[in-house]
Amino acid sequence: MEKVATDIYTFERLRTDGFTYVDKTGILFKMASGEWGAQFFMARPRRFGKSLAVSTLKSLFQGRRDLFAGLAIEPLWDWSKKWPVLHLDMGSMQAPDVAEFRELLADHLLGRAHELGVDDLTGATPAIIFKRLIENLAAKSADGRIVLLIDEYDKPLLGHLMQPDVVKFRDELKAFYSVVKTLEPYQRFTFITGVSKFSKVSIFSDLNNLNDWTMHPATATLFGYTHEEVLKYFPGRIHALAEANGLDDKGAFDEIVRWYDGYKFHPTSSPVINPVSLGQCFGSNEFGDYWSATAVPTFLIDILKKQPLDFSTVDISESELNAYEPDNPNITTLLYQTGYLTIKSFRQIGSIRRYSLKFPNNEVENSFLEKLVGAYVGQDTIRSSGYAFAAAEALYAHDVPKFLKALKSFFYDIPYDMTDRQNEQMWQTICYVVLRSIGVNVNGEVKTHDGRMDMVVDLPGEIYIIEFKLDRPAAEAMEQIRGKDYAGKYAQCGKRITLVGISFSSEKRTIVEDLVEECENVEM
Repeated sequence: MEKVATDIYTFERLRTDGFTYVDKTGILFKMASGEWGAQFFMARPRRFGKSLAVSTLKSLFQGRRDLFAGLAIEPLWDWSKKWPVLHLDMGSMQAPDVAEFRELLADHLLGRAHELGVDDLTGATPAIIFKRLIENLAAKSADGRIVLLIDEYDKPLLGHLMQPDVVKFRDELKAFYSVVKTLEPYQRFTFITGVSKFSKVSIFSDLNNLNDWTMHPATATLFGYTHEEVLKYFPGRIHALAEANGLDDKGAFDEIVRWYDGYKFHPTSSPVINPVSLGQCFGSNEFGDYWSATAVPTFLIDILKKQPLDFSTVDISESELNAYEPDNPNITTLLYQTGYLTIKSFRQIGSIRRYSLKFPNNEVENSFLEKLVGAYVGQDTIRSSGYAFAAAEALYAHDVPKFLKALKSFFYDIPYDMTDRQNEQMWQTICYVVLRSIGVNVNGEVKTHDGRMDMVVDLPGEIYIIEFKLDRPAAEAMEQIRGKDYAGKYAQCGKRITLVGISFSSEKRTIVEDLVEECENVEM
């Protein structure tokens, strides 16, 4: 039985304690050897193995050949060469204000200096201390260069997104990281990781010397596990999981894919499985929500309460997908960079690309939407999930009046400030989120030969075609369904088709009128 760790981020401990290491050193060799360059940046969602990769590179440049025995990189690397490694973990640098952040960062730098045998450093700012530390370490190196590894570079800033002081933190980090470019000749290799990629007019204006491989095909599977890797490294665990859940090995792997797979970091790359969620699933032998249950950032929910996003049709340009400004973040960009959305497809016209995004898997979608529904109602998830369950139960029972009654109950609870900027898409989005949060197969903005249907609920034996109108009669919604022959798209599906027109009132902030018709002359 393979030994699996989900809470160890140190390569040395992972290897010496006999835990399974999924070998990524073939990719790391091409980065570290200089074949692809010398300075890299990569952004990935939390708990995807960024810290372990940083630790692996640290051991590599320290010449710890014993830790790499049997791995792809061992016969390729020149173990006779070593470099001083300056490893900064910015994850512990969170502070309530910039002054305290400066103190924490300065103390962290002085601690690293002492560990590396550099004492008596002084400086008025962390940036000056940083500069002097690199210069002193380089002077001790055989070739006058060091290795610089910075993990969670953006963590000090993320806790201040959407807050008035975010610009102060941005400017402080910008000044600090400018040293990386200034002292580039002293760096044999540089690797910086984090969750976010900020725009080039922000922190990265002084880091434009880095190779940004966040969406590069060569490193798209560096973090996370491919299907082949899971099958190769964890056969015993897959078998145990299958036995515990009454499945065969293939069935267990299929469930792993459904729950934890789907993350794509380049449009043509293979999808990868969340390593921490998979490890915890193996540890408990149960399929469940592990990654998203740890925390959904409050600022994401706060933005979505003010700006509901149509999750059925998420579309974004490549420039927006790659980066954002910390004082004016794009919610779609944030959801992609934090791992709640991933690449579904892209289309290209000339040199311009646009991406369609989706939830990567069952784990992320169910848990995130459940929390979002609770936020919309202003109540806990138990109450909000009760509304959602009642609505779905009514649809499965073909009780449309009960379904509409459940929706009305939900809307009555939505706080005033949630619906102060109304449009049809907002109400449509809330309905979509309610149903998707408990796993109902609902699709929004479904294309036909003559337009787009607002919403289609596809159940065993049932199709519901739903059109929404704001401050306009339900008859107008029904006329649009019939006039554009939306039902024709499903005429041969063999299911009962029900047409539903819904009218919302901006004054009453709920459903005020509805029309329901059974579609006739459908081949069953």
